[in-house]
Amino acid sequence: MKLRLSYWIIGCLLCLVAALQAQSPVIITGEAPFAKNEEIRLLVFDDLLNNVPRVAATDKIDKTGRFALKFTTNQIKLVQLAIRNTKSEFYVAPANTYHFAITTDSVLFNMINPDTYGGYLQLTPDHLDTNDINYKLNRFNYFFNEVMNEYAFRLTYDKDVSAYDTLMAEIGSRFPLDYDPLNFYHAYIYYSCGILDKLCFAKDPLKIYQRYFDNDYILYNNPAYMAMFANNYLGYLYNSKYVSKDLLTQAINESPDYMMLFNGVGRDPMLVNERVRELVIILNLIEFYNYEEFDQGNVVKLLQYIQATTHFPEHQIYVENALNTFTNKDTDYGVLKLANEKGKKTDLKQFEGMPIYVHIFQSDCIDCIREMMLIKDFEKKYGANIQFISLNVDADVRQYEQFCKKYGQMFDWPILYFDGSYDWLSAHGVETLPDYMLMDANGKITQRYAPSPDQGLAEYLANTFPEVETTPQNPMFQERK
Repeated sequence: MKLRLSYWIIGCLLCLVAALQAQSPVIITGEAPFAKNEEIRLLVFDDLLNNVPRVAATDKIDKTGRFALKFTTNQIKLVQLAIRNTKSEFYVAPANTYHFAITTDSVLFNMINPDTYGGYLQLTPDHLDTNDINYKLNRFNYFFNEVMNEYAFRLTYDKDVSAYDTLMAEIGSRFPLDYDPLNFYHAYIYYSCGILDKLCFAKDPLKIYQRYFDNDYILYNNPAYMAMFANNYLGYLYNSKYVSKDLLTQAINESPDYMMLFNGVGRDPMLVNERVRELVIILNLIEFYNYEEFDQGNVVKLLQYIQATTHFPEHQIYVENALNTFTNKDTDYGVLKLANEKGKKTDLKQFEGMPIYVHIFQSDCIDCIREMMLIKDFEKKYGANIQFISLNVDADVRQYEQFCKKYGQMFDWPILYFDGSYDWLSAHGVETLPDYMLMDANGKITQRYAPSPDQGLAEYLANTFPEVETTPQNPMFQERK
């Protein structure tokens, strides 16, 4: 009895420790003197399948350049710090405190797409900790990339097993290669090296499955695991010899019937594990959404069914993010923060009921202003049928205000300011200007890459809103009243 009581006490203590760890915040502080009064955002990757981050915390960098962010987690997480569209990626561990001095290239910082040209936030910690997960992973990734450059050709094209053995021995001499799923660092290395197995033993999928996925763990928060998972199972159902095209057609297009799909897919010996099987189905349904042979509406219904009935709550975030992408929920009116030339907050709800053509520009973009002169003619002709919006994305709001004072009276449609909606721009790949998109009457994007004013917009508007032809009335033949 005493022994059982001791086990019970130990169990309670472990639960208490876990609970306290879950409640402990991660704190990130630092200095970014180049971005005084700017907003800094902490983006956390809970979804490593779709690679969709969420904003976990924000702060306004004060006049001395200091900031502080915090959020709660019970596991190591991949995160990003973002100021405007400039970002930097690293890992945080529960209950840890991080302090960084942040610098960046000032020219690239003012661009709308700094990462395209190598513009990243440079994070310098206040002290070097060789036990920190970032130090350890950076050290491994640097070495791994170096040896991969040396061996890549022999592995990829020659399928040279001796090169594989030599490379694994070289990695193993410096880093742990043991399978330890509960150790984030060991698991990261183990699954990073799994890509080497995929290169050399692609014709033996059972070997890959048994070594990497035939176990009790799905490491949802480990980027190396999830990258290996996606690499192994993307397109899997469509090409599996155990899953017939008839089954996919019946379960997706004709019914849709999730249990038919789930049970049918379970005949595959590499999908016996129900947790793995459901995640593979989610991954492949997301892919099938863009296949012409599968009914998009039924794919959405199947994903909605999984979201409502899954026994694995970790899968809900993947389905939710996919559905948001499919239905454009993340492009709703309320997500895009806007301001007018008077500095007042506004949004696109005021134009609800009309389709919207969004023209995205910056004040110093000559091509953008030239296109606005073309839009002026289109607005006169089609303004009763479609709402034109010019969306200014200047980093400095004062440039927008000066533009409105100088040119505002020339244009009869709203010229609005994006008011710091950098995540919205990033999510929709706004990288070069001018840019354009079309929204429907409910504020959902219908054409992300809409025709430009000088190439295609005239034809689009003429076809979408054809003029009603009327025959001039002959005064000699007026109808008698």
